[in-house]
Amino acid sequence: MKFALLVLLCSCPMWQVVDSQMVYKLKKIECSANPARFQNVTCRLKPVNWNVAEANMDCDLVEPIVRPVIRLQVLKKDYSNQFQPFLIDVKFGICEVVEKRNYFPYGLMLWKLLKSYTNANHSCPFSGHLSARNGVMESELLPPFPEGLFQFRITFTDTNSTSTDYLGTVKIYIQVMEAIKNKKKTAS
Repeated sequence: MKFALLVLLCSCPMWQVVDSQMVYKLKKIECSANPARFQNVTCRLKPVNWNVAEANMDCDLVEPIVRPVIRLQVLKKDYSNQFQPFLIDVKFGICEVVEKRNYFPYGLMLWKLLKSYTNANHSCPFSGHLSARNGVMESELLPPFPEGLFQFRITFTDTNSTSTDYLGTVKIYIQVMEAIKNKKKTAS
């Protein structure tokens, strides 16, 4: 199964990346949180230009998150306008990635994004106010995807030895497309 996944991942259409610059534009963001664990949850996008939009998120933790576990799923919109699973469905503990006890590739990609754009850039536990500012999806961090609309579903849970608490879900809709070029001619 892992070999088949590796073959599929490597066989993504590489000519799209070579021929033109592909961009990963944020189209929409949805946040849902467990009210027993979070307060004042907001998620919004700020368009910058035709190719880039920035994500801004805020929340206040009611109690600290001790051992966060993340489930990352990628879904692709198909011809019937339904989101179907697309290659990636993984679960990992973010503390192990932060403390460099686990070198899971998708965990490292997500940690680089979190470290760059959020105040959750330290080891566990997480407490207080969490925020993300001016977050963009950098095409250098992700493997090449085919053109289309994707949903990145990130589900957060807090796990201890006896139970697992649901914290929340962030759904990020991303349009993979060729960069839109400015058609204005520069004055010479």
